[in-house]
Amino acid sequence: MADRSVTSLGNGMFVVTGDDDIRRRAWAVKDAQGAWVFVEGRVYRIEPDRPSRQTASAGHGSDDTALASPMPATVSAVKIKPGDRVVKGDVLVTLEAMKMELPIRAPRDGVVRSVACEPGDLVQPGVPLVLLD
Repeated sequence: MADRSVTSLGNGMFVVTGDDDIRRRAWAVKDAQGAWVFVEGRVYRIEPDRPSRQTASAGHGSDDTALASPMPATVSAVKIKPGDRVVKGDVLVTLEAMKMELPIRAPRDGVVRSVACEPGDLVQPGVPLVLLD
């Protein structure tokens, strides 16, 4: 059996050697809930096991993270405006990072209070792009 390993190259870049002895480049970005990993054109979301998600959905505290970019990205589309009603799962903003589209979806039903981005903007991780009432 091959030796599996992950070697950091810095700046969120890694070399991953799998069971097949093939080396692959991967990129990872950590946020408040876990990490986003990009390898071979695929995006993976890694979250730690949590005993309960009730506290996250009880208030609006989780909205800030849900409505923020998980990594540095460019806004490619804004599909809502203040006053719009949205349903949980609606795509509000589309981002592009590392030649991949990343949809920012409504974490709950609500009304858009404000939009803090527009197409072409460069956004940083963790900064809310949309506020919901």
